Amino acid sequence: MVKETKTKDQLGVDKGLVAMFLRMSPEERLQANDNAVRTILELRNAYQQRKTNGRRPKRST
Repeated sequence: MVKETKTKDQLGVDKGLVAMFLRMSPEERLQANDNAVRTILELRNAYQQRKTNGRRPKRST
């Protein structure tokens, strides 16, 4: 769904991303927002759980 684009203006606005969202229906935009919120909450909860359990990330050798 997400395409990486190189069309940014002077302010750093990704015009390709804006265009992608404008092509979506309102329902599709809400679904994309819900998915982003769900992902953020999962990441936050996983971070908090790892922090609470006192675990440190394993280092690869």
